[in-house]
Amino acid sequence: MAYQPKFARKGNAPAPRPAGKESRPVRKRSAGVWALLILLGMVIVPAASWATGMLLLGMVQNVGRPKQTAPAKTENQTILLDFESYVSARDQAIRTALRSGEKPEIAEVEVEPVHKRYWIEEGTQVAPEPNPDCYGQSTDPEVLAQVLEDAAWLLEDQPTYFRPDAELFAGSTVQYYLDDSIFAVTWKEVHEGSVYTFSEIKVSHPSQFRRHLAGGEYGSEMQYLTTEMAASVNAVVASAGDFYRFRDFGAVVYEGVARRVEGTYAETCYIDANGDMHFTYGGEVLTVEDVQKFVDAHDISFSLAFGPVLVDNYEVKNPEWYGVGEINEGYARAALCQMGPLHYIVVTANTEGAYQDIPTVKLFSKYVAATGCQNAYCLDGGQTATIVMNDQLVNRPVYGQQRKISDIIYFATAVPEGG
Repeated sequence: MAYQPKFARKGNAPAPRPAGKESRPVRKRSAGVWALLILLGMVIVPAASWATGMLLLGMVQNVGRPKQTAPAKTENQTILLDFESYVSARDQAIRTALRSGEKPEIAEVEVEPVHKRYWIEEGTQVAPEPNPDCYGQSTDPEVLAQVLEDAAWLLEDQPTYFRPDAELFAGSTVQYYLDDSIFAVTWKEVHEGSVYTFSEIKVSHPSQFRRHLAGGEYGSEMQYLTTEMAASVNAVVASAGDFYRFRDFGAVVYEGVARRVEGTYAETCYIDANGDMHFTYGGEVLTVEDVQKFVDAHDISFSLAFGPVLVDNYEVKNPEWYGVGEINEGYARAALCQMGPLHYIVVTANTEGAYQDIPTVKLFSKYVAATGCQNAYCLDGGQTATIVMNDQLVNRPVYGQQRKISDIIYFATAVPEGG
């Protein structure tokens, strides 16, 4: 028999369909159906895989343990029932959302930002330059509250003495700095006829709490203003230190080495490698060898030799006599306080404007202790007592001007320049 084509040549008409089988038009699936199928697939496939895994796990765990087979079977049935209820509920929710034309609700997860950790390399003389855009000033409590909120991650749940609604010295403003390694806020208050200047600082690494000697080395004869030294080392906040070249007093430690000591009655403050404060009292260290033993035992970086100690482990000290500092007379005062880990306040008490009283050490320690600090220590006062922020003098020293000194303590950013 010759080959017969599928369709006859005449008009190429198709062969007739068998009776009872009518032709049906091809229907395209709607976008809603496709969305439904995709969403169902997103729910059913992972859930089915999970349920299957749980069943297999139960079977494996029950091999060789016939006594536990019955309870396991009940647990598996519960899993399947829970699974079916879950799928049914999700399926119904998706169908309802598609019918209403709404997008299925997807939970949003809030992710905390990750902050990079910075530090200043050991042996570095000059810190990175602060970012000018990170400085600000305001008297608006709402603005200052927002600054505190922005710094919360760096404060690490440590409370601050600063309050956005603090009653400020008339005509003054609150200055602040915040970047990825340091937060500092500086302001003035009036207490019992004296103007107190506070600068509260929180750093992220101990290397940011630093001491600078005029001339860049121990024993240098050079002397500079606090503002000059602060600018030379890129300080965010700086305070005059102990003016170690002015007197032979206390234990002097620099770069982890004991340099000299006169400890008969002196109280010395030490800063260790973690940025924590330590004290020795009169008669405890009398030779350079004694000091070096203390330095080695506590991993001390540098010391401050003035005093007296104002607060030691939350205990307020009120000495009746001390070798320097005219403690029982009114005098311009300065102090270093530690609030918590890597959290500090430097404070001065001076005369300014209508407020011409200056405190005794006992009165000064009252307001220093009111900060809630763990430790506090008197620095050199009088015309030396200065606080600098953004290279500008904040408080008003005696006679209205700074004097040249031999050293400062300061707090610096660790973020590389341009970072």
